[in-house]
Amino acid sequence: MYFFRIFITQLFFLSAFDAFSQNNSEQIINNEKKQLESKIQYKKSLLTESYEVVYNKLEFDLQLHNHYLYGKITTCFKPLMPAFNIIQFDAEDYLKVDSVIYKNKKMNFYHSNKQLTVQLTNSIAIGKLDTVIVFYQANPGLNNPYKSFVFDAHNINNTQPIAWTLSQPYGAKGWWICKESLSDKIDSLDVFIKVKKGFTAVSNGILISKESVNDSQIVFHWKHRYPIATYLIALAATNYILYKDYVIYPNGDSLVIENYVYPESEADARAKTLQTVKIIKLFDSLFGKYPFSKEKYGHAQFGVSGGMEHQTISFMGSFNFDLIAHELAHQWFGDATTCGSWHDLWLNEGFATYSNMLCYENFNSKKDFISKMDDLNIQITGLPYGSVYAKDTVNTSKLFDGRMRYSKGAFLLHLLRWKTGDKAFFEGIRNYLNNPQCKFGFGTTEILKNELEKSSGFNLNEFFNDWFLGEGHPEYDIIWSYKSGILSIRIKQKPSHESVSFFNIPLQFLVSGINGDTVLVFEPISRDNTFTAKIDFLPTKLNFDPNKWVLCRYNVTQQINDNLPEVSIFPNPTLDLLNVYNYKSVILKIEVYDIEGKKILNSDFEQDNNKQSFQSLDVSFLKSGLYFSKIKTSNGLFTLKFIKK
Repeated sequence: MYFFRIFITQLFFLSAFDAFSQNNSEQIINNEKKQLESKIQYKKSLLTESYEVVYNKLEFDLQLHNHYLYGKITTCFKPLMPAFNIIQFDAEDYLKVDSVIYKNKKMNFYHSNKQLTVQLTNSIAIGKLDTVIVFYQANPGLNNPYKSFVFDAHNINNTQPIAWTLSQPYGAKGWWICKESLSDKIDSLDVFIKVKKGFTAVSNGILISKESVNDSQIVFHWKHRYPIATYLIALAATNYILYKDYVIYPNGDSLVIENYVYPESEADARAKTLQTVKIIKLFDSLFGKYPFSKEKYGHAQFGVSGGMEHQTISFMGSFNFDLIAHELAHQWFGDATTCGSWHDLWLNEGFATYSNMLCYENFNSKKDFISKMDDLNIQITGLPYGSVYAKDTVNTSKLFDGRMRYSKGAFLLHLLRWKTGDKAFFEGIRNYLNNPQCKFGFGTTEILKNELEKSSGFNLNEFFNDWFLGEGHPEYDIIWSYKSGILSIRIKQKPSHESVSFFNIPLQFLVSGINGDTVLVFEPISRDNTFTAKIDFLPTKLNFDPNKWVLCRYNVTQQINDNLPEVSIFPNPTLDLLNVYNYKSVILKIEVYDIEGKKILNSDFEQDNNKQSFQSLDVSFLKSGLYFSKIKTSNGLFTLKFIKK
């Protein structure tokens, strides 16, 4: 029977709430959750799903001082079912509908329970393009349960009027007559916004014109020719100042970044938004070219502490690095490719969060990136349960769970990158974005998995069952020892939640010691595995998961057997260096003798001020053969033989 004592212990069982400070990334999560919590309650109507929207023309008379909006909404649509003679829109009851026009005639309509139902004069065939126009008026900022339209004020004295929208996920019906859907994107869009002169109105796409209509009013015409989800349509208006940054590509092409900011914020904004240029270039290199490159990217300042990734124009409460990166990433993940179901919300938020982390990896030091991933790990593993898959899409606090949808979603991508390798991972991501169903459409976890399987050659069924559908994380107990040049590592895993029996993932170890270090990777196949490796130096430390690839908690201990000899030499046989290690005391002197008893080498350390338990001798000059080493320690004299190759 062997007896052992614990020599080194490293404990990493930390409380998320003690260890994880609220950095910018966590603030983004909390701010977005607050914005969205009141907006998710929504039920689909069979009538609104019975047609697809091809084009919308939105015309607004926005009265900032009076807090009022007059709207004219033109909807071009195609029926998806036969005998189509009723069309239904989503519209809050406080939107006062004045009239509905079809084929130049006023139609009868019924407006109740947040739906506007219009009886058409004739049936329309499947796939035939037709048009309906709705006129309405309201103060959409009054009694708006979604806060999807806000009249407010800014500047030092809080006297400058401003209006903005934020519709995600189902708040668009709170300010315009629309079809709210996560299954249908509007193919193209025009937005006309009339405001008082001195104000600037901002929306999606490119600014086509600014035309005076009288001495006091001006109309801004915005044109967008990419498919867009309803909740990503937006407007904002105030006394913005505009300045531009540019992304210049090697072929001479450029992308304009339009920044609409408050005059009082201009100096601060100019100093920060320039970061957007390098972030776009990074995301271009990782994910493919900015998806709306024929139009623009931009920022519009608004009165929310976080941000919102409106297509081509992110609304920003501030201009810190993390928020700029997060909202920009959504242009790829959320806008160009939108999650096809709220069960897959992580495809929007996990990707945006991990893209933010990739900025730290590429622009900062490796240490900073590892630290950011470690922060996420500590936050996620602070509780033993939770799935990236959103099981409950009605309970807002569960759906917008930042720990799961944002942080664990980001770490899921990090784990996929570790398992598949960088080349296959980023190739699979680009293929996902370019998948015909996803490009300017809707993505699913299944499509992402299939693309990553094709790029990597791995079967990822078990991976997604464990890390996406399953709850919790692995907890590792790692025990290591070293004897006669062999490192032994025992890995015991306990899943934190019963939904997963075993998390299968490769594990990385950094072995450090005197005169050397090496990296080892092992992939356990059960809850209790032991691995061995030949090490030609004396290991003194085992660092588990040094690059923070794995979502887990862990405990590492070194085991030293009391029956081991007090002094050991290695490697044996040796070619050039002879390493001597004393487990229990310091080395005072080493003498080397040949087989005839002649002293060949004498190394005296007794006069050293800092005596060591490890010494290394150069024996490269010795002839091949058998030798004896006499090793004097503070505990006595030891004689060990070795072979010089």
